[in-house]
Parts: sequence; structure tokens; C-alpha cells
Amino acid sequence: MGRTLEDMISSESPEVVQRAKALAEEQLVRLSVTKLLSNLGPGDVPAIDPDVLDSLLSLKRLVESHDCRLSLFVHM
Repeated sequence: MGRTLEDMISSESPEVVQRAKALAEEQLVRLSVTKLLSNLGPGDVPAIDPDVLDSLLSLKRLVESHDCRLSLFVHM
């Protein structure tokens, strides 16, 4: 039987774990923005400006550094 995710994480260095968490966080934000953009109308989803993604990630990290959670609601 294969190793669990927890087993793999526990065997990695803290630097590797931190980088993996940062990449996962970025992908989740990118996925959320892509989903939002796809709901705006028919057709191709426009490219996400890297500066927008970086700003959202910075805002998320800032909010979470104060033991809070960031939620953004878009009413359409």
C-alpha cells in the first residue's frame, strides 16, 4: 500500500514542506480566480494577470497573519 500524504510530508525537510504549501496556496487562488472569470460570461477565460494573483496572495497572507480568514464575495 502507498504512503499517505501525511507520511510523505513528515519525511520532507521544512523548506520543502513550506514550498509545497506555498505552491498549493497559489494554485488554489489561481483556481478560484479562474472559476470566477469563467462565470462572468461565455467564451474563453481571460489570462490572469500575475500582478493580480500576487496581490491576492499577499492580501490573503496578510489577513491570515492576524489569525483571520479572507473571504471575497462577488455578487452578480
